[in-house]
Amino acid sequence: MDGVIISLHLLAAVLVGLSLFPALALFYGVWKGLAAQAVWIRLLALSFSLGIGYFLFGTTLVVLCGLTRAVFGWRIRPGLHPMYSPEAAEWAAYNSLVLVANAAFLDVLRVSFYQTWFYRLMGAKVGSGVRINTGGLADLELLEIGDNALIGGGTALICHGFERGFVRLAPTRIGANVSIGLNTVIMPDCQIGDGAVVTPCSYLPKGTRIPPKALWGGSPARDLRTEKRAADPPEND
Repeated sequence: MDGVIISLHLLAAVLVGLSLFPALALFYGVWKGLAAQAVWIRLLALSFSLGIGYFLFGTTLVVLCGLTRAVFGWRIRPGLHPMYSPEAAEWAAYNSLVLVANAAFLDVLRVSFYQTWFYRLMGAKVGSGVRINTGGLADLELLEIGDNALIGGGTALICHGFERGFVRLAPTRIGANVSIGLNTVIMPDCQIGDGAVVTPCSYLPKGTRIPPKALWGGSPARDLRTEKRAADPPEND
């Protein structure tokens, strides 16, 4: 496994290096093209090109990560796999691409088309009008997010878990018009029905099932409406 991790680090370095090339070419072209201008003009132009170059770098990185996944055919295969199995190594390789893209670019572009574009490129099923204000989504190929869903900042949506030397991979579905409060943790094999609301700082254990239009929250998450009705006795006539 150590060899796999080292190889993935080297791959990340190669992808970042290749992605920097167009941006550096832009910087060089701007600096050289304005050689006859005053230094302050060249510096001002270079400053603007740095901003443009960052987006050029990020776009290139996102495309290269998607191409790398397609070329190697990396997938996430649902099931219970030994930690040192080919399936676990493939899962780690797939998620290394997600980590690189998030850390270097996407985490500063939350709630943007760049983010949803990358998630779809990596195999996630993301509906229209979805707003994702977090970089904490992993195992994208196992995610399904319905139209107009809202995922709050700091939320971790994870489709894997470790169980005594095994890694469990299971899909998670978030329905349409669902609202997930900030800093919520959602574990594998969760299903959240259309129109449901999960309050901030909640924890959904593996296999949680939330019905449509429900209000859940807490750690572990529970049905808050049912809990409130049980706590409030009916009024006597």
